[in-house]
Amino acid sequence: MPREFRLPDLGEGIIEAQVVQVLIKEGETISEDQGLFEVETDKAAVEIPSPFAGLVAKIHVTAGQTVNVGDVMVTLDGDGQTGAAPAATEQARAVSTSASASVSASTSPASAAPPAAAPGGKRYIAAAAPAVRKLARELGLDLDTIAGSGPGGRVTKADVESAKSGQPPTARAAAPLASSALAAPVGAADTEKWGPVRRVKMTQIRKTIAQQMMRSVSSIAHVTHIDTVDVTEMEALRRQYKETYEGQHRITAMVLIIKAVAKTLLNHPIFNAGIDMDAGEIIYKDYINVGVAVDTERGLVVPKIRNADRLSILQIADALAAIAEKARDAQFSIEDLRGGTFSITNVGAVGGTFSTPIINYPEVAILALGQSRPTPVVREGQIVVRTVMPVSLSFDHRIADGAQAARFCHELLGCLETPVKLLI
Repeated sequence: MPREFRLPDLGEGIIEAQVVQVLIKEGETISEDQGLFEVETDKAAVEIPSPFAGLVAKIHVTAGQTVNVGDVMVTLDGDGQTGAAPAATEQARAVSTSASASVSASTSPASAAPPAAAPGGKRYIAAAAPAVRKLARELGLDLDTIAGSGPGGRVTKADVESAKSGQPPTARAAAPLASSALAAPVGAADTEKWGPVRRVKMTQIRKTIAQQMMRSVSSIAHVTHIDTVDVTEMEALRRQYKETYEGQHRITAMVLIIKAVAKTLLNHPIFNAGIDMDAGEIIYKDYINVGVAVDTERGLVVPKIRNADRLSILQIADALAAIAEKARDAQFSIEDLRGGTFSITNVGAVGGTFSTPIINYPEVAILALGQSRPTPVVREGQIVVRTVMPVSLSFDHRIADGAQAARFCHELLGCLETPVKLLI
């Protein structure tokens, strides 16, 4: 008997998702818990499994399509046999025959070539599970050059292992599919008055970022306090930690900065608060969850290090390493991205100096870090070279004043310039 699978509830407040990848084909018999679709929602990529086995009678969505919670995504013949409605059965048989022909054709030398380039010279990004991407990285392989034998050209673990050994995969689909709308072929060219243009559908992540940024700038009175900090001693402490805990914990500058921010927020709770204009109330949060902005292939995400004020430097290092691992493998859950009280973004990682970051609503402050550079400074009447880092604190002027921001930064920069304070 045919059964409809609908987009399930993916979390509090989620009403829609964008289909990134269709992992099945009509006419295919699938097993329970087999992946059906990869979707993006609220900055997180989620693979949706099938709650039951059956024959795929009809797929109702396509890659790049936005669907609402409750929309029908696929119709399955629940018993996995060909007892579905006659029309669906004949269609499934035709698709199955076509798929078999494609697999046979894929064994020829010509079909074993890497995925073709998309229009405009852009490559398709290979479709693969996070674990497969991790394996390819560990083996030093470019996933985009590996022919996939899974559904829709999806690269499997066996494909990666075969590529490493120099053996071709046993089979692959006739054409690759883009695993992310970020890399999908561009839309039809359009011509306007001043020249040709291209229209590309926004990904769910980019739409979410756009909506969040507009909500922030339209409702928060942004002010940015800019300063510099001498991090020479902090770098010395970081190197000492690194040598002591080599191979056990990864101590980066960000680890020490998170510790300093959490310590400073304890003494300046106004920057760890929220505001309810309707009720005329300031909401002081008795927990400190520091969000760290991470640049990923899918877009900007801000996972949280929870209760950062209660963590040691080594515990923060481990939490940050876990965030980096999830970013590489695109394994964030929606829960990882919620519940922040203060955010940090590091523009210095890509060579930036100063910036005016937009506050991550409903938080009231965000700290931007610039690139640390050797800089001549005056110390006790002498010009010496020190490592100096630019910092920018954007804060909500509705809830805090410039003097409070200056005091917050003064204490924070003091912790970074004299990092022994972090150990007290």
